[in-house]
Amino acid sequence: MAYAIDTAATIADLEAAGVAPAHAKAIVHAINGAAGDPVSKDDFKDLRGEFKDLRGEFNELRGDFNALRGDFNELRDEVRSDINALRSKSEGDIKALRDEFKATFATKADLEAMKSALTTRIVLAQIATAMLLFTMLKVFG
Repeated sequence: MAYAIDTAATIADLEAAGVAPAHAKAIVHAINGAAGDPVSKDDFKDLRGEFKDLRGEFNELRGDFNALRGDFNELRDEVRSDINALRSKSEGDIKALRDEFKATFATKADLEAMKSALTTRIVLAQIATAMLLFTMLKVFG
């Protein structure tokens, strides 16, 4: 199992205990070598730099996303406007067709009145024809 140690503090502790500075550095170096690849301050600086780069990229992506959201909202509003315009036009067209239909085709009561009037005319035409025939028979008969 690897442990990370503070190299500067460990060297200082060894020197305070009477170990020569060169030996203290060698001991810390040996400990770090046995522990694997220890994490150094430079590693943290590198990670901090990478994190800043990633944060920058994330902020760029956020900006792109917000721009796309704005474009989407504009497009949605345009589509809604077009739909509402089509709906209004369709409702107007339907109303015009209904009015035209009502003007062209009479109601049931109107049709009954027209039928009665036509029936009366037909009966009167038949009577007139019969009277004409009767008159012709008298004259030519």
